[in-house]
Amino acid sequence: MPRNVGPGAIVNERQVAARRAVHPRLRAVRVAKAFHLLAPISAYVALLATGCIFDANYADGRYTCKDGACPSALVCNAAKQCVAPIDASVPDADDAMIDARIPAFTCADPGIVTGTGGTFMGSTTAPQPDTSSSLCSGAVMNGRDAIYRVAITAGQHLLVSISTSSGTYPVNAYVIASCTVAPNTPACEGAVAAASGNPINLTPAAGQHFIVVDNPNPSLSGPYALTVTVN
Repeated sequence: MPRNVGPGAIVNERQVAARRAVHPRLRAVRVAKAFHLLAPISAYVALLATGCIFDANYADGRYTCKDGACPSALVCNAAKQCVAPIDASVPDADDAMIDARIPAFTCADPGIVTGTGGTFMGSTTAPQPDTSSSLCSGAVMNGRDAIYRVAITAGQHLLVSISTSSGTYPVNAYVIASCTVAPNTPACEGAVAAASGNPINLTPAAGQHFIVVDNPNPSLSGPYALTVTVN
């Protein structure tokens, strides 16, 4: 018998029975979809409980690790990125830089200028000794010094400039052909020394030459920036 289920609506008993037969299948599908949507949340909660959460960001092709945690087999580096761990037993360029010995910047152990030169930062402050006392620019360079060696081939020019961040340090730089300690240091080449704002440009003979950062006053020393250009 038909029955009333709402204002003006009549539903056949067979239609009701058919709908009831379909409902379990619909419910199963809906449950499966809900489980699929909740699965990542459940996994997140599980990881949170074990303390293994990491912040994944694929914007630059890497995981980020703001919380210091990473996926398995990766470690969090200083840039907060998950990367493969470095095998400390395998030397690399950074190891070579760290392990490089710092010279004494003396005649016997000078700093080395390679290729076309560069800029070298340093200081003549103790424990740097007064190794060289060359007669240069009309003065004897009696201050604490730092010495560099450079190789020159025939016809090459040597440009030397020097500066300091200390206004009270009258730093100079000059070139000698052989590095002999005081009091037998030879006169500087070209009889001229570089000073802050006044570089020197020489054409030395082929061979090894020494660039000395120095000044006439033995009581003064300080930081310097030495720029050497070989061309």
